[in-house]
Formats: sequence, structure tokens, C-alpha cells
Amino acid sequence: MKAVWFPEHGDIDVMRFGEVDDPEPGPGEVRIKVEACSLNYHDIFTRRGMPGIKVPLPMVPGCDAAGTVDRLGHGVEGWSPGDRVLVDPVLTDEATGRFWMIGDTRWGAYAEYVVVDQSQLIPLPDDVSAVDASCLPVAYGTAHRMMFTRGEVGEGDSVLILGASGGVGTSALLLAKLAGARVVAAAGTDEKCERLRQLGADET
Repeated sequence: MKAVWFPEHGDIDVMRFGEVDDPEPGPGEVRIKVEACSLNYHDIFTRRGMPGIKVPLPMVPGCDAAGTVDRLGHGVEGWSPGDRVLVDPVLTDEATGRFWMIGDTRWGAYAEYVVVDQSQLIPLPDDVSAVDASCLPVAYGTAHRMMFTRGEVGEGDSVLILGASGGVGTSALLLAKLAGARVVAAAGTDEKCERLRQLGADET
């Protein structure tokens, strides 16, 4: 398959493009034919090297992706080739709390195919394009974890979002409003603040 990877950490010039072996799904895994993969800032600092996180090299980056199920590993249930899916980039070991992420600890989606655990698949409705969906996982996953796992935001709460005009910030704004919270959103320009009000911010 064709893929983009980096053999060492560094600036953009360490990136390579070419042919690599097709990945094969193991037990409980699914191979996805990638239709869209968005650039996330996480991909950039993975390439540069992240303190405290050992990235196995070479690495195919790309943590935000959508596509279709291509091949099933042994024991996979509930999925069929051709199913449209969004990929949750994070796989968590519930027993230990450790987690892995495609694109930094295992090969990601800057490729024609990516292999993930079946638990990482999210059904993608026909009326949502792969391009639009591929922009969602890291931003919304981060915002959801902050809003609900850590913050336990609910109806009637007040939420202050700093840097609210970025991907995680706008995701947090929309999720907080869906939960019934009052949102104060901060951004650096009048234009950004106006956009945040259009998205539902109560104050900017």
C-alpha cells in the first residue's frame, strides 16, 4: 500500500512517501480502507518527538480517519466488509488504564489501510461524508473527556472555555450546550467571538 511515514523524529523533511507492506488484522482487529484522514496537531508533535512518549520507528502518523471496513480478523463480530466507519484513535486497556493511539504508538491512517481493534469502530451514517467525519475524533474525544469524564458538566452548570475558537474549544462549546450548560467562551478576536456566539456561546 502507499503510505506516508517518518523513519526518525524531526522537521517536515523527515517525512517519506512510498510503498509499504499491507497491514493484516489480528484477532479482534479490523482493516479499514482509509477514505479520509485529517491533519491533527498531534501528528506534528508526534513527528517532532514527544517528551515522555516513546514512538516506535518508523511510524505512519494519522490519528483522525474515516473509511470502510476492508478485512476482518478472527473473532470479529458485528462488522462486515463495506461498512462505513469512523475510527476512535484511542484503544484503552480497561484493566490497567493504559492506552494506545494510532499514529503515535501504532501505525496510523496516513496510508491506504489502517488496522484497529474492533472496539475502535464507530458506525458512520450515509449522510455524513468521510472527509467531514475524519475531522472529529481527537477534537471531540478530548472535549468529551474534559467536559464529562473529568468535569462532569451537566444542566445548569457554567463553563468557561479558553481558546474556544480552536477544534477542541468549539467541540467543548457544542457539547456543553447540548448538556444544558451556560457557556462563556474566550477567543482572541472579535470575529472569532462572533462565530462562537453563532455556535451558541452565551457570552464571549
